[in-house]
Amino acid sequence: MRLTKKLFFIMLLIAVPLIVFSYNFLDRPIASYIYMHRETYHPIGRVLSLAGESQWYIGAGLLGFLFFKYKKKNELYKNRFLFLFYANVFSGLLSIVLKWIFSRVRPKGLHHSPEEYGFLLFQNYDKGFLGQLKQHYITMIHHPSTYASFPSGHTVTIAATLTVIYLLFPRYLYLWIILGVTFASGRVLAGDHFVSDIMAGGVVGVLATLFIYDKMKKSLLKI
Repeated sequence: MRLTKKLFFIMLLIAVPLIVFSYNFLDRPIASYIYMHRETYHPIGRVLSLAGESQWYIGAGLLGFLFFKYKKKNELYKNRFLFLFYANVFSGLLSIVLKWIFSRVRPKGLHHSPEEYGFLLFQNYDKGFLGQLKQHYITMIHHPSTYASFPSGHTVTIAATLTVIYLLFPRYLYLWIILGVTFASGRVLAGDHFVSDIMAGGVVGVLATLFIYDKMKKSLLKI
């Protein structure tokens, strides 16, 4: 599978309307429901969220690369672990940049102050461009975690890792999709993200990994 312009725009045409729909109709009621039943859902969400910790995959990718480069030399496996490493690092950095650009308040911020719902990117227009930029910067410096909901970084990691696995082992596509949706839902159940955040995270993770795959494809295939 290659990341062509056609595939890129098709994914955006599908994802953007779904994200907008979720933002307007699903995010608030689902987040409120989860918060009301947080004693039940938050523990489940925290366990599922462990699958989205990028250090596991970055570490595994780096260790696997070093092992097959220096210990048990195998060019194919070395490159495949390097692919896992690159996909997670690149998608993770992209996620951080997008979080800073959009600066969306997390559900916990919404529960404390309902009027906070939304993105800093689309607020404070009355301050002018420079004033808006300054307010954006100051808010993110003082509250970097509170305004880091979009996209979900854990979901980016999950999507990137499962896309790597799918590209190397495509036979089990439906299994990878089920696992991805299950683990990503943990971020909503934990009360850390809205539904549209994990939608966006999934798209970012897949596209970022396909971009890396395009650059490494020849070295990842069995000869």
